[in-house]
Parts: sequence; C-alpha cells; structure tokens
Amino acid sequence: MGSRSLLRRMNSLGVLRAVIAQPQTLRGLASASGLSRTAVDAVASDLTALGWLAASDEAPVRGVGRPAMTYGVPRELGSFLSIDIGANHIFGVLTDLTGAVLGEATARVAEADDADERIAAALGLSDRLLGEADLDRDSPWIVTIGSPGAIGADGRVLHFGGTGMPGWVGLDLRARFAAEFRSAVLVEGDVPLGAHAELAYGAARGLDDVVYVLCGRRTSGASIVGGRVHRGVHGAAGIVGEIPELKWADLNERYGQEVLATPRPTREQIFELARSGDPAALAAVDEFADDLAQGAAAMALAIDPELLVIGGGSAPGSDVFLTRFVRTLGEICPIPPEVAVSPLGSEAVAMGGISLAARHLDAVLDGAVRDLPSFPGPEETRSLLSTAA
Repeated sequence: MGSRSLLRRMNSLGVLRAVIAQPQTLRGLASASGLSRTAVDAVASDLTALGWLAASDEAPVRGVGRPAMTYGVPRELGSFLSIDIGANHIFGVLTDLTGAVLGEATARVAEADDADERIAAALGLSDRLLGEADLDRDSPWIVTIGSPGAIGADGRVLHFGGTGMPGWVGLDLRARFAAEFRSAVLVEGDVPLGAHAELAYGAARGLDDVVYVLCGRRTSGASIVGGRVHRGVHGAAGIVGEIPELKWADLNERYGQEVLATPRPTREQIFELARSGDPAALAAVDEFADDLAQGAAAMALAIDPELLVIGGGSAPGSDVFLTRFVRTLGEICPIPPEVAVSPLGSEAVAMGGISLAARHLDAVLDGAVRDLPSFPGPEETRSLLSTAA
C-alpha cells in the first residue's frame, strides 16, 4: 500500500511539473506521462481539489466541437519575487509560480549609499512592485535576493571586491529580508544568478557544462557543471577576476588607456566608435577582447565546457569584439569551446532569481513526495519552503 501511495504522489508531482511548464489537457498529460487517461484524470482531480490546478475550457486554439478542458496553475495561487541589488541599481521582477512575469521595476542607488539605505530602497521597490499587482509582503512564496560578491550558504555576504556599498560585507541578507516578508528567502551572488538565468532561459538551456562570463561594471564568471550552477564551498566559485594578472577587476575602466581620448568615452561610445572604424576605438576594443579572453580561458581550461556564454552590459557590443575574443581564446585553449552571446538583457540576474526560486519549490515538493504520507497542498508547501530555505 505504501508503494502505491508513493507512486500516486510521484504521479501528482509529475503532472504538476508538466502544468507549471505549460497548461495541459488531460490528453496531453496522458501522452507526456505515459499514464492512462483514467489515472491522469484522478491525479488532476486531486490536484484541483488541493488548489494546485484550475480547469478551463478556454483552449488556446479553437477547433471543431467542444474544446477540451485545459489545466493550469491559478495565477493568484502564489508568486515569486526576485530583487537584484547592485552598487548603482536595484531591479526587481515579480512572477507567478509558472514564471510568467507580473511586473518589473527598477531604481537607482549610489555607490556611497550604506547598507541600511540600500536595503530600504530594495524594500521600497518591492512594495511598489507588489502593490501594482495588488499584492503585499505576505504574498510571495519565495523572495530571492541577488548581490554582488561571494554569498555564504547562510545568506551572508562574505566578499565584495568592488567599490562602494559600505557596510555590505558581513551583512546577513537572508535574516534582513526574512524579517520583512512572510516568505522563504534565498540569497545568491549576481554572477551565479546570471548563470541560472542562462540555464533556464538563455544560451545554456539544455546544456550540461557551460562557462558563463558576466562582463558588466565588474567582470566575473560562473560555471555550470552537470547541468547545475557550481557555487563552491563559500559561494565564490568563478571570481577569477580577483587574480590581478587576468586584469578583470577593473577591465571596463582600464582598456584603451593608451589610445583613447580624455575624458574617456563610455563603454557604449567606444563600441559605437569602433563600429564607425575609429582606429583608437578599434585598438581599445582589441585590448578589451584579449583581456576578457584571458580570464575566460582560465575558466574554460578548468572545466572543458560545451559552451562559453558572454553576458552582462558589454554583451551588446559583441559585434565589434567577438571575433577577436574567439581568436584569442583559441590561441590559449588547445580545444576551445563554442562561444555565444547571451540573449538576455539587464534583467538576467533577477530572472536567475526566479529560476532559483522555481528550483527550490520543485526540490521541496520532491522531498515532500518522498517523506510525507500525502501530497501537500499549497499552504503546507509554503511552510515547507520556509523550513527548507
């Protein structure tokens, strides 16, 4: 009897996973799961009674005859909130439990703002974002906080090699935000979150071994190994920019110093000048590509990835530096990986937080299936999420 009950719970999780990914008809669920129509009908009925699913006859494409009932996760059931907190910006995204975006918001902050000011700004942005969706701080199931630097497993900022953000190192971000929300709170570094976004929505989707380079105001990297973002013991895996010889720490401020005009053009201006054929800008971009390739090669040689992805604020300039980057990478790496530019924009870190939240929910449900006598309902699952965070 116990094995039959476990099988029923496993089938329930399989059906819920399928519907979270995309609304499904019973026929579609039966085809995807290999279960009989009767078994799928019983599982869908159970999940609907628990509140996980809602049935609708509003089919995406209407055909002849009565449309089949489609099962989906009710949008009002729950939400994920992800906040990317940087030295100069805060960006937030709110989604439902399927990852469908309900709203986005951004705010500017100054490098000199202390930790209390920065957290207050993040909370203010969160309240605005939630309020626009008629929600409040009790609503999100999971809140993910993205931060520069190395983040310990307990949610504490262990290292930040950049400038500004006084009082940030040593801050217990999980405790600070857990005191403000009725939610599970996850905290992760911005670079690993960018890799999570690539794995879920971007160029790394479906791949197992990938190097992700986030080239923005500062440059760092993350590794995806065996289909999972590798964070290391202290959440510091990939911060090869701390090696001075690689020139990543101040890459975006130093390249082209010998040839560019004073005052130094912005990154976007340098790329635009290079597109127009300006000799000084072209020389600066070549220097940038070579220095970027040095650190990228160090990471690629460590794990031999299928793909190397370039993301961050420099990615839109890839049309002027990518050819040189690939050539230099190939000169260093005996067997260089393929190189791709991230299709994700400035929201990548926050969307990586949504992906991390979705993974956490799935892991908690998987554990509940194995440990509990019955499939948990939404409220029980919320309790389990906070305990497991």
